Amino acid sequence: MKQKELSQMGEAQVYLTEYQGVQCIQKINATSIEVDFYKLVAPKLRTIGVGIPELFYSQGRDLFIEYIPNPLTLTELTQTSEMYEQLLLVHNCNDPYQIPIKQHKWDINQSDSALLALNLPKSCENLFHYMQKKSAILFESEHYISGDTNSGNWGRRNDGSIVLFDWERFGKGSPAIDLAPLVQDMGNYTEYSTIVECYLKNNSNHDGSELFEQLIIAKAWFVIEVVNLLIERRHPETSKCIDWYNKNIPSWLSEMEHAI
Repeated sequence: MKQKELSQMGEAQVYLTEYQGVQCIQKINATSIEVDFYKLVAPKLRTIGVGIPELFYSQGRDLFIEYIPNPLTLTELTQTSEMYEQLLLVHNCNDPYQIPIKQHKWDINQSDSALLALNLPKSCENLFHYMQKKSAILFESEHYISGDTNSGNWGRRNDGSIVLFDWERFGKGSPAIDLAPLVQDMGNYTEYSTIVECYLKNNSNHDGSELFEQLIIAKAWFVIEVVNLLIERRHPETSKCIDWYNKNIPSWLSEMEHAI
């Protein structure tokens, strides 16, 4: 079978190919975090009901993993209770995994770099700096997180079960980090409230207002992360993305600043 490249924003090269006659995903030069995740963590998470692709074979930093054939739109995903249940299983898991995990952070240098590329009003820049100073609340949490739950990383098997793939950002942090990509674009107050409400429906371990605030900060952090990553990798959509942020962030911050 001819390989079909699927690489997007991750570090690895990703191909749709075959392994021993079975259609699969090949990840070349996967991060050590993701390799260890599939070998050591995924088997344990599967036993408690988390949908994760099967690992067919690995050699060094090359992985051959199960192909999940049916994509999910963001709307389908956020309206699927199973998705929230999956995240809760990950977040509430307390096994002490002895592997390297992604050390998520938001430091001042990251802000300076991204804001230099953007062209936001000074008041907006000040709010980003304010949120950066408060961002420790995102990273001090002991909850395991996927770190990359955007809709392109979810799918359904043919039997209907939901699966989350792409685990190169597996680490610890606030559940808000996993909820932020589930909000369309920058989102609005109502959309944030809905995501928090759906997540907390079967979970009483979090304060709703605190999670709401963390969700806003996480969304702002992702702006910084995305801008810096686009520039670092000289992505062809960089200018388009920056223009979109410049157009939409001021109104978003105007609506959200009272909640932080």
